[in-house]
Amino acid sequence: MIPPIKISYKKFLISFLILISILLFFLNRYNTILNQKELDIFVSNQMKIVEDELENQKKQALSLALIFSKNQDIVKNLDDNNPKELKKELLKLLEIIKTYTNQDIDVQIHTKNLEVFTRSWEDKDFGENLTSFREGLVKVKSSNKPFVSNELGKRFNVKAIAPIYDKNNEFLGSIEIIIDFKDFIYRLKNLGISSMILLEKDFLNIATSYKENKHIEEFVLLQNSFDKFNKELIKEVLNSDKLFIEQDSKIYSKIPLGNFGNKNAGVLVVCFEKFVKNFVYLPNYNYHGEFNLNDSERKYNNINKEIIIK
Repeated sequence: MIPPIKISYKKFLISFLILISILLFFLNRYNTILNQKELDIFVSNQMKIVEDELENQKKQALSLALIFSKNQDIVKNLDDNNPKELKKELLKLLEIIKTYTNQDIDVQIHTKNLEVFTRSWEDKDFGENLTSFREGLVKVKSSNKPFVSNELGKRFNVKAIAPIYDKNNEFLGSIEIIIDFKDFIYRLKNLGISSMILLEKDFLNIATSYKENKHIEEFVLLQNSFDKFNKELIKEVLNSDKLFIEQDSKIYSKIPLGNFGNKNAGVLVVCFEKFVKNFVYLPNYNYHGEFNLNDSERKYNNINKEIIIK
């Protein structure tokens, strides 16, 4: 006959508590892993929004560069070596764009030797050779293909470059559409994402426009939409190898910008709330009224839509 097994109440209670503790430990660990995965997905989605907005700005600049490169008044004035008339044409086109999009755009025309032919925003440096520090221009001339990037020059911004050809398909030079980051920063702010553009201070010998800008670590601040920021925290983000940093229910992350001599020229730092729920991303389209161009303006829209990229 098997003797009855006697288990004291105390031993049973201890065993039960140990079992519950183990279950709670693994449940808590599972929830922690699940919450971290959800946060990783959320941050990745937010960063994808930032990257898409940046890419859309590049595509916009490239589209304008391609269209402008086919404008026959631009082509003729470049071929005839007439920078003053070419600038007048540019300013008329840019005024139309400004009127209906409220966007400021700069344009630069280069000769086939990569020298400054004319600029929409100033009358200086004509004939300056840009070969030594404008990698995008060199790439367009050597490849005969348009190119867009966050490029370093005397300013750091989005630059889209397209080649210009004469009627015999001979290379005359190139046109460059320049779009500042301020509209991009503003769009992100409307999406609940604060951001700042920083440039490596090693490049201030090239980007001379920013020598008086505020310094943060080894960078200079170019654009900023933060209501306020902790300088030490921004330094931590810049020096971190992590995908993101959590601080006071906010997420901080960064994206490298531009490349010069195999080194990142700048960085975009972003910040958004950690507990944003059910966020739906929709592009922001602004209506600026009907297009009602008079006859003198209408010719600037009569551009050959066939674009040949060589």
